[in-house]
Amino acid sequence: MNIIIHPGFAKGDVKIPPSKSYLHRAIICASLAEGKSVIKNIILSEDVKATINALKTVGIQINKLDNALEIYGRKEFPFIGDEVIDCNESGSTLRFLIPLLTNMKGILFTGKRGLFKRPLSIYKDIYERNNLSFSLIEESLFTKGTIEAGNYIINGNISSQFISGLLFALPLKSTDTTIEIVDPFESKKYVDMTIKVLSEFGINIQINNNIYFIKGNQQYKPKDYIVEADYSQAAFFAVAGIINGEISISNLNEETLQPDYDIISIIKKMNGKIVKEKNDFRFLKSKTKGIEIDVSQCPDLSPILAVLGGLSEGKTVIKNVSRLKLKEIDRLSAIVDYLTVLGVKTNSDENTIEIFGQQFFTPKEFNTYNDHRIVMALAISALRSNKPLRINNINVINKSYPGFIDDLENLGIKVEYV
Repeated sequence: MNIIIHPGFAKGDVKIPPSKSYLHRAIICASLAEGKSVIKNIILSEDVKATINALKTVGIQINKLDNALEIYGRKEFPFIGDEVIDCNESGSTLRFLIPLLTNMKGILFTGKRGLFKRPLSIYKDIYERNNLSFSLIEESLFTKGTIEAGNYIINGNISSQFISGLLFALPLKSTDTTIEIVDPFESKKYVDMTIKVLSEFGINIQINNNIYFIKGNQQYKPKDYIVEADYSQAAFFAVAGIINGEISISNLNEETLQPDYDIISIIKKMNGKIVKEKNDFRFLKSKTKGIEIDVSQCPDLSPILAVLGGLSEGKTVIKNVSRLKLKEIDRLSAIVDYLTVLGVKTNSDENTIEIFGQQFFTPKEFNTYNDHRIVMALAISALRSNKPLRINNINVINKSYPGFIDDLENLGIKVEYV
């Protein structure tokens, strides 16, 4: 589906969908807890569906209720052998489940084009070091053998999802494990999120600086769990309010561990107006200024921060962006491309983007990107453009935020479907 978004002032309230990161983790933990768990406040994005379908494939009963999932967990997955796990386009599903689904019969992981181009080297090294099978074949991965307890040393600058994947699996082993993370440890808060959800389901991880101690023979315990709202999605509407709107968001947890909570402090440093009223954040149209922003701990904010930087006075520098090249697409190149198409002057290298702000965007014809965060950032940029903006293949937002365009329309923004 293709759409045209017209410039306009966005005003009203938005209820942000639940955190995809927390939801993935809660579904996995509930599936390992013998008995019934209920996960409340859910939206089934394509990535979350991939995790649910993968767990169903290995024998977990998951029922969809009105706004909840009913999950009947098991201590061990009842493998039959030669299961095929379709991860669609979800890197989280793939990386979280590889250590959990390893077995002596073998598992074939499949997915959309590009999924297996994303880094898997940490698991590959672990498998090969233990004489286990780890075979990348075109658009699939075959694994055979079981990851056991031991001492693991892992680089912290590729993806925290490898660490989380091991943290899900290793408490179930019969002996203890240590995982040492080599600095720089990027996206550490995502590991903190994993440990928090694990603790809610009865699993204890001990931490000493960058060393994680995992006691063996632990058991997951079922529970009812409420998923908090997603700051990575809230960031789009926060910026929408700052560049051309007055938007209230009422369901954000100020005590969150989500790294994308940084959007609040970043907007404030850029002179953006945020009013806190009881349980609401209200984001008001502001004259913002460029600053230097380190996204090493919150890389998913980069696309929408680039939009904000493009409309801020002076120069905005977004640094530590090299990992953006390893996302669903090369997000670093995509950000530079779409800023150029919007008429914004930029300079960039492998780890930094310099953005020179202006009063409004002047979009030209451009190629859209098969990436949900890039497309949503482009949609928000239309609010302060000098003409309507056409976006092709808007369906990619279903990966994380299926109701995004509906929420934008409810704020008074005109959207044409073409």
